[in-house]
Amino acid sequence: MSRPLSTSNETGMRKELIRLRMEMHRQQLLYHSQPLAHPLRQVKSMMTSKSESSEHSPGKGPVVIAATMILALFGRRLGRVGQLARVALTLYPLIKGQQKLRQKLR
Repeated sequence: MSRPLSTSNETGMRKELIRLRMEMHRQQLLYHSQPLAHPLRQVKSMMTSKSESSEHSPGKGPVVIAATMILALFGRRLGRVGQLARVALTLYPLIKGQQKLRQKLR
């Protein structure tokens, strides 16, 4: 006595599973596209803030902009080194700002 392979309940569950997988893949694509989109927005904001005073944006020189673009393009491929470079690029303006503050206080 075998039962049918696909009942309407199992078919509905399979359709729901496929729908959930498609949604998961869509969310993954959005998540992985953010690092590529974020540095471009960051560079745009750097260019618009160039007209403001340099005190508000320490360390936003051409080297930092170039490093941001390189990491945006090749950061994932570099693996652990890319992660460390992203952290260093994030911390660089903070360290540079601290150095300028110390120089002003002396």
